[in-house]
Amino acid sequence: MNKTALIIVDMIYDFTDPLGKVFYPKNEEIIDSLADFIDFAKHCDCSIIYVEHTIKMEDYLTQKIKTRECCIEGTGGEITDKRLNCNRSEDIIIKKTKYSSFYKTNLEEVLKKKKIENLIITGTKTNNCILATALDAFNRNFNTFVVSDLVGTNDEETNRIYLKDINKYIAKVMSSGEIKGLLSEGEL
Repeated sequence: MNKTALIIVDMIYDFTDPLGKVFYPKNEEIIDSLADFIDFAKHCDCSIIYVEHTIKMEDYLTQKIKTRECCIEGTGGEITDKRLNCNRSEDIIIKKTKYSSFYKTNLEEVLKKKKIENLIITGTKTNNCILATALDAFNRNFNTFVVSDLVGTNDEETNRIYLKDINKYIAKVMSSGEIKGLLSEGEL
């Protein structure tokens, strides 16, 4: 196993399915390419980690700042889209309740146990969960990459602005082709 993990953030039905509670069309656009990238990363012996935003209904009802009702535990909307071939009995699945994949989860423990040094982040939403996860990875001294063509949010302008800022301060923002090149050459 190499020292790189691919993190797939919140590619769950509520965000990827046109019938989901908060569907983002960009997720539909990238999902097939993301599935191919996951297969490639597996072939390169990367650890694959699926992160699923999941909220208990009682916690949603008592939130101080109200968000849209989505990702509710037990609805199916909080489950990784089947097109990404997540094997729920074998793959690493991290349940989170806030934007960061690290906040009150065992992600850091899992990464340390596997001696992971490099993180490749994909998924949704660039301006919330991708940003928060990349920032927490940076704060924990992981060598972090965000895959520019395998993340998305509400619109392209927002996506572009946040990726520019992430690249400047937090992580390396690179295309899936560039990341594949690094993986192929053993640089990740």
